[in-house]
Amino acid sequence: MNIIDRIKNLRKQMEKNGLDAYIVSNADDHSSEYVNNYFKERTYMTQFDGSNGTAIFTRDEAFLWTDGRYFLQAEGDLRGLPIKLMKMDTEGYPSLMEYIEQNLAGKTVGFDGRFFSYKFAEQVKKYANIVTDKNLVDEFYEGRGTLPNKEIWALSQNLTGETTKAKLRELRIKIDEAGASSHVIATLDDIAFLLNLRGSDIPANPVFYSFLYVGQKETVLFTDSKFNEEAQSIIRINKIKVLPYNKFIEFLNELNGEKVLVDTSKLNYSFVEVLKEHNEIIDKANPSILMKAVKNDVQTKNNKDVHVRDGLAVFRFMKTLKEMYAKGEHIDEYQMALKVLEYRKMDPKFFDVSFDTIASWNENGAVIHYEPTKESSKTVKGTGFFLLDSGGQYMGGTTDITRTFQLGEIPEEWKHHYTMVLRGFIAVSKAKFIKGTTGQSIDMLARAPFWDEGLDYKHGTGHGVGYMLNVHEGPQGIRYKRVVERDDSEVFQPGMVTSIEPGLYLSGRYGIRIEDEIECVKDTINEFGEFYKFDTLTCAPIDLEPVLVKELTKDERKWLNNYHKWVFKKLSKICDESEVEYLKYVTRKI
Repeated sequence: MNIIDRIKNLRKQMEKNGLDAYIVSNADDHSSEYVNNYFKERTYMTQFDGSNGTAIFTRDEAFLWTDGRYFLQAEGDLRGLPIKLMKMDTEGYPSLMEYIEQNLAGKTVGFDGRFFSYKFAEQVKKYANIVTDKNLVDEFYEGRGTLPNKEIWALSQNLTGETTKAKLRELRIKIDEAGASSHVIATLDDIAFLLNLRGSDIPANPVFYSFLYVGQKETVLFTDSKFNEEAQSIIRINKIKVLPYNKFIEFLNELNGEKVLVDTSKLNYSFVEVLKEHNEIIDKANPSILMKAVKNDVQTKNNKDVHVRDGLAVFRFMKTLKEMYAKGEHIDEYQMALKVLEYRKMDPKFFDVSFDTIASWNENGAVIHYEPTKESSKTVKGTGFFLLDSGGQYMGGTTDITRTFQLGEIPEEWKHHYTMVLRGFIAVSKAKFIKGTTGQSIDMLARAPFWDEGLDYKHGTGHGVGYMLNVHEGPQGIRYKRVVERDDSEVFQPGMVTSIEPGLYLSGRYGIRIEDEIECVKDTINEFGEFYKFDTLTCAPIDLEPVLVKELTKDERKWLNNYHKWVFKKLSKICDESEVEYLKYVTRKI
């Protein structure tokens, strides 16, 4: 069945159920950014597989909303289909809610209430009548498969720095402070964090499908996954009751007279509606969001070790790429994505990628979240930029790094743009700021070189990074304007790990991005207040070949030279003797 036939089938179901429009997303019951293939209904209906996007189908039109990271990809995916791309945060394009208000006011709109948050549904209800108890796509979804339930494994205290018992005790204090008697959690990374458990139900995200109820005296975990011996020990020691995954809604129906702490931006509409019937809802952010964002000393120590290990893999990739190009050997994007994975797998602490590798040559680099496949992989020909954005899940941390490499001689303009990206990157790396600062202020540092020339990039400058968890996590981020649904506007605190990743993307030409992970740390306290700064975690060479040294300030050169001095010190201790000379060259003083 092709996309056109699927749209026809959906409209038949809409007519049968008296709906004027139906909303589809790639969402699960847990508000996950990345989901198992079982839940990819939007992709099934539109071909678009980006991590952010929502489609609306009316009786005679169809629209897809996505953000700037995916504009070029979505244009390609939708080409030839009767689906119009709606560019989020772009002049001339209404937001999804504006479209509903302007075109569907007073009409009947359907969506699966399990796949959208309570807050989202309440917004739609301001303009339209909603029907949330039917999944129309499921009526004709071919090859959906079954929900995964892979093995759950445990993290030891030398990795977490805090026991499950201590985390649950702290959580219960926060539940009580919120004026609640219990807490219901559906977000998978929060559950994994609280219990010191991990799984593999979602590719690259070490989580497992589950729900969690935490009362003052009882903890109940709902999952169909099996526990290994160490995980069973955590369950037993902490007296956690385990029930089947599909018993969760029945459990919610039986709750009565409780004050339940619920994050209605995270818990889906169907579940909140059930809870509301017999309980009082205390609507506040999940306490675990901030708990897991602030890494403890043990996590920080492990993170630093892991980033050096990961940096060795990226350095070896750089060396291989440059040498293959110099020898005139065949190079393609998919091949190089496998090559960096090969180098990461050499480390005994590595257990998975942290996201699908972005490996792109020249014009494909302008597609911000481009992922090569064996069939579509572009071959490196001529000269230009090779962009590699990749990361790993290690026993001790999660990495996310981007480097852009020059191959052959390139025009001065390309080098100017590369140096501009580098300058924005350095500005954030060496920033110092007062307590209470959010990423909205810091973002200006990265974009200043771009805005000076009337340029910009259509994504945030940085996102929070999990610890052996999701590579994207809140509540802090770096972007110049607040985006409510992204939940990344929290003030910076020591222990938070964030990415810095400014970039420039010229459609049909090339893309440039440089990215490190940084940790917020204390700097100084004086009569003016408490000040913080960033410590760099990522430990890998930045390609110096495209740098126009004349465009760097004295302080920018100093930062770059000091960074490379540190990279050499760390990597020279663990790389092969045959690699040291090349490492010395790519970390040379400029």
